Amino acid sequence: MMGKNDAAHALTRAFVDIVNGKKEGEYANIALSGGSSPSVLFSLWSGEYKEMILWERVRFFWVDERMVPPENKESNYGNAKRELLDKVSLPSGSVYRIMGENDPAEEALRYSNLVSSLLPVKEGFPVFDLVLLGIGEDGHTSSIFPGQEYLLDFPQPFAPSVNPYSGQKRIAMTGKTILLASKVAFYLNGSDKQPILDKVMQKEAQNLFPAAWILDKIGAGAVFYDQPPVLSDN
Repeated sequence: MMGKNDAAHALTRAFVDIVNGKKEGEYANIALSGGSSPSVLFSLWSGEYKEMILWERVRFFWVDERMVPPENKESNYGNAKRELLDKVSLPSGSVYRIMGENDPAEEALRYSNLVSSLLPVKEGFPVFDLVLLGIGEDGHTSSIFPGQEYLLDFPQPFAPSVNPYSGQKRIAMTGKTILLASKVAFYLNGSDKQPILDKVMQKEAQNLFPAAWILDKIGAGAVFYDQPPVLSDN
């Protein structure tokens, strides 16, 4: 039987290898996502694995952001700050947030230009060392929702997006940026993720769910899933 958060530990070890594999003066460029699942990773990174990580070689960016100020409870940056950034020793200038308080179109362009100026560029898009993604219950990822497939082939690294259910404005990392990353990992936690995971893993789902479109191109090995074990009555 698998232990608690085995997938989170496996993904954390991959993260440590990426960071610590950089030479002195080099950076591991990591893109974080929002949602509840990353909290499990943040807890490991700032706790059990904290002393194993060469934090001076990490630069953090974001996959997506809600257009709210950083102190808002829905801010992806704000949550990461409370759960991770404030608990580890990061050098100044190593955290690059999406400014959710700005105009979405202007901020998407600013962030696209910023990231492209700091990271290696391939085919006109920045290349991250690691992009961490989640999967929503509707199959969205990186704030690219079903019906917004144009963002999968968008000509800019980051673009404005809108949550179709709430109307909340967001910014999303676009498809080409995700695919060009050296490593892409979907981390899911909890039994409630099983139904959508079953759907997006189907070959024919690539045109239905943005997450399935990504997985079709990078492979199921990118999925790290911690599902609570089923308890036996025996």
